[in-house]
Amino acid sequence: MPTYDLLIKGGHVIDAANGIDGIMDVGIAGRVVGGVESDIPASQARRVIDATGKYVMPGLIDLHAHCTGFDGSFFPDEMCLPYGVTTMVDCGGSGWRTFDEFNLKVVKKSAVRVFALLNIVGQGMEGDVEQNVEDMDAELTAAKIRQRSDVLVGVKVAHFQGMGWESIDRGVEAAKLSGTFCLVDQNSKPSRPFNELLERLRPGDGTTHCFGYGKPMIGNDGKVKSHYIEARKRGVKFDVGHGGNSFSFAMAQPALEQGFPPDTISTDMHRSSLLTSRATMTEVMSKFLAMGMPMAEVVARSTWEPAKWIGHTELGTLTPGAPADITVLEFQDRPAGLSDSGPTGYRILRAEGRLINQMTLRDGVVKFDYDGMAKDDLSESPTTDLNLP
Repeated sequence: MPTYDLLIKGGHVIDAANGIDGIMDVGIAGRVVGGVESDIPASQARRVIDATGKYVMPGLIDLHAHCTGFDGSFFPDEMCLPYGVTTMVDCGGSGWRTFDEFNLKVVKKSAVRVFALLNIVGQGMEGDVEQNVEDMDAELTAAKIRQRSDVLVGVKVAHFQGMGWESIDRGVEAAKLSGTFCLVDQNSKPSRPFNELLERLRPGDGTTHCFGYGKPMIGNDGKVKSHYIEARKRGVKFDVGHGGNSFSFAMAQPALEQGFPPDTISTDMHRSSLLTSRATMTEVMSKFLAMGMPMAEVVARSTWEPAKWIGHTELGTLTPGAPADITVLEFQDRPAGLSDSGPTGYRILRAEGRLINQMTLRDGVVKFDYDGMAKDDLSESPTTDLNLP
C-alpha cells in the first residue's frame, strides 16, 4: 500500500523552520505532511506531481490583509488561494462588538485558514473608522481575545487622528491583558512622534507599513533612523503591510542594504491595493527578491516568521505531522516592472522576473492549480464520450 496520498517531487524545497533549502520531495499523507526526503520513490505515492524547476514551501501566511470591516475588503479565498496564501490574518476589521458576525459570515465559511487581530475600537473599521475613543476598551477587547483565542491572535491599532496616545496605550494594554501582541499603524505627527510611539511598544509588539512615507525609516542622511534600530534591539517587530499607499522602494532598498529587513512580508491587500500596485503575496515577495533579498529569506519572512509571531508554529513549516498547507511557486524569467506605492506616486523597479503561484494546497487538498500540475493530461487521458445531445 502506498505510503503517501500525494508526492510533490523534484522541487526546490524551502522550509526555514527545519533549515531545508534544496532539491527534495514532499510526501503528503491525508491532511498532513508525511515526509520530506531527497528522493522518495514514486511508487510510494498514489499520485505524483512533478515540481521540477519550481519552489516548494509551506503555505504562505499573510499577516496583514483585510476580509471584513470596510468596502475594500475581499472574501479570503479569492484574495489568498490564487497567490499561494493558505493562512491570513484579518488586520483589525472587526472589534469586540462585531467579531462574532465576522466569524460566522467569513471565518467559518472560508477555505483559507483565517486568524484575526481585534481592533481596539469595538466597532472595528466600521462607521467613523477607528476614531471613537470611548469605544476603545482594553478590558472588553482582551476578554473577547481570551474567549476566542482559536481565531484571535492579537490587537490592531490604526488610523486614529486624535492628538494623544489613547488608541496606542489602550491597544498595548489590551494585548498585555490577553497575553498577545499589538500591531500599530499610526503615522508620525508632531503630537505623536514616531520615536515615542516605538518606545510605547513592548517586545513582541510591532508596526506595519514599515517602509511607508508616513513613518519614514530612512533619514535625510540616507541611514536607517536610530530609534528603529533601538526598537528592534528591544524586540519590537516590523511588518511590510505593502498596501496601496504604504510601500516605497526609496525606504525599503536602503534599509535592506543596511541590514534592516522586515520581520514579516505582508500585503495589506484590499481592492485598491490590488488594483494600483498589485499587492499580492507573490508580487510583494518578488519585490524583495528583486531588491536582493535571498529567496530563502523571502520565504522565511512569508511563512515561518509570521507563524511564530502569531503563536501558531504548527504552521509555516513542512515538519512531518504539520498541516499539509503547501505552496508551489515558479520564477517567471522575463522582464518585469514591479510597482511600489505611496503619496509621491508609483515607481517601477525593473526586474529580471517575478514569482507566480502554480499551486496551493490546504490540508493536503489542491485548492488552486494554475497550470494544471495535478490534473490529467488530455493527450494521455482523453475525455470520455458522454453521448450528450
